[in-house]
Amino acid sequence: MLSLIVTGQGGSFDVMPITNQITWSGGYLKGARKLSFDLISSPYDSTVQVPDLSPGNAISFFQDDRLLFSGTVISREKATGSSTITVSGYDKGFYLLNNQGVYQFSAKTPQEIVTRVCQDFGIETGDIAKSDVKITRNFIGIPLYQIIMTAYTLAARQNGKAYQIRFSGDRLCVVPIEENEETLILEGGVNLQSAAASDSIEGTVTQAAIYNSDNQLVRTVKNEELIPLYGVLQQVVRQSDGEDAGAEAQKLLEENGLSQTITVENLGNIACITGNTVVVKEPYTGLYGLFWITSDSHVWKDGQYYNKLSLSYQRMMDEKEAGSLPNKTGAATSSKTQSTSDSSGSVSKGLDGWNQYVKEVIS
Repeated sequence: MLSLIVTGQGGSFDVMPITNQITWSGGYLKGARKLSFDLISSPYDSTVQVPDLSPGNAISFFQDDRLLFSGTVISREKATGSSTITVSGYDKGFYLLNNQGVYQFSAKTPQEIVTRVCQDFGIETGDIAKSDVKITRNFIGIPLYQIIMTAYTLAARQNGKAYQIRFSGDRLCVVPIEENEETLILEGGVNLQSAAASDSIEGTVTQAAIYNSDNQLVRTVKNEELIPLYGVLQQVVRQSDGEDAGAEAQKLLEENGLSQTITVENLGNIACITGNTVVVKEPYTGLYGLFWITSDSHVWKDGQYYNKLSLSYQRMMDEKEAGSLPNKTGAATSSKTQSTSDSSGSVSKGLDGWNQYVKEVIS
């Protein structure tokens, strides 16, 4: 049984009886899971009673006693020509994406960075993946999501793992992307409704050239299997002084082979969320084996429940490299990836006050 609880100033209401469609979705590049639903309404029929929902209201979505989503109403839409009100909300990842921070971390592990950021912004934490990798980096006006994912991206490059942020209720968790006991088998004629697959060499990399800080070629790492098939498709990897970029070059080749797009529709199962795995058995498209879920959509409508999934043969992590390394004087060096967010509306200190605040943080 499903229940959809919305809580505002007027109290808490289960709006499931007047909801005709619910969509719960996420993806490895999204940063926050989304819940949208349509409420039955009418501008002309006063017998149709709808609670007064507004942005900022809390949403909780349950299947039986299991909490699937806890978040906040972000938007609503209603019109005289429509018989529904569309409401959309996000989990607490919304606040990671829309809050910026200023930090100077020196030899801190990713879990220490997560703890500090969450303490500063009042975010509860759950299971946080541990790593021994030490991170030294300055973040000036960077979204919290990018700060956390940058820490785990740098760790992943050294330990070969992949990580993602999830929320368990209101608690932030950082979990390794790996196989687990919830792997579902999708099979034609059983629970697989449709499947589609395509492949392309657009974006394929077959050779990585490693250059040092003096722009001298150090060595070339090749994919000996793909070069005879697709030719030389080279990208350049920069190697810092005292470092070996071989692992980064190898990873570049591994993650940019033949591009494959795989989508399936199946009977609904709440285990089919981004970062989990499924086994697909579909003879026409030739899809056989274990796949990673890179995006998912769960739809409840007209008494039916089904999933739409995007799949990959590889684990996919939302890699970030925001912020900058401190230089020898301790000041921040420039970084082309320092921020991808719109800076408007995020700082209320005024330019002079903000500059002074930054100086105090990084000094």
